[in-house]
Amino acid sequence: MFKVGKVSYLNTVPLFYHFEDPMIELVEGEPSYLVSLLRDGKIHAGIVSSVEYLFNRSQYRVVPGLCIASKQKVCSVLLLSKRPMLEIKRVYLTPASLTSKLLCKHLLEDVYKIKPEYVESRESADALLLIGDDALYEKRLGRFEYVYDLAEEWHKIYSLPFVFALFLVRKDADLSLDRLIEELALKSIKAFYEDFAQGRVEVEGFSRDELKDYFYHCVDYFLDEEKERSLELFGSLAHNHS
Repeated sequence: MFKVGKVSYLNTVPLFYHFEDPMIELVEGEPSYLVSLLRDGKIHAGIVSSVEYLFNRSQYRVVPGLCIASKQKVCSVLLLSKRPMLEIKRVYLTPASLTSKLLCKHLLEDVYKIKPEYVESRESADALLLIGDDALYEKRLGRFEYVYDLAEEWHKIYSLPFVFALFLVRKDADLSLDRLIEELALKSIKAFYEDFAQGRVEVEGFSRDELKDYFYHCVDYFLDEEKERSLELFGSLAHNHS
């Protein structure tokens, strides 16, 4: 039996839509929690933050062709602010994902040349970095005048999509697991989009129009050469903030 980590966000729904096999047990949690399980050998594989691979390549294999990435915008990794970007003073960084935190720091410090204070309380911050469903729900509430999509900001600068997560397999796991994950995920993605086109997909808390925008215009699941270039570029930049 293989244990495979699954992030409990909207963006993983297509990947795990028909992800069922008697050899696999799914373990759910936030990205940072799954990373800790993967490092400790408590799960064999998982869809986890891309930074974990960039910083610890020797420990993992990447399941080929699969990722969670942006097209241009990603819609669910957002810096929500009460001030324009260049006036931001205090930032709350979600603890849920190291990749998003390092991307945020790179954009704020290296690109926009501001040095905000990073605070642990949402209430004391004038900008919040949120990811996943938390980001989608907060944006919908409309409480922040300025909303910056971090993948869109990355694309403006580098003209590349951004890779937020990879399917990683521990190197001490059986090689058959890589192929099994690839087959199940590709089957799931295909079935999800076929069913969505036929109006057979519903996700609690989201309208069909919201889902259509998200799954057709924001998130992408296929790791190609362009995304690999983006991944390597981010790896070279992220070390400055690790």
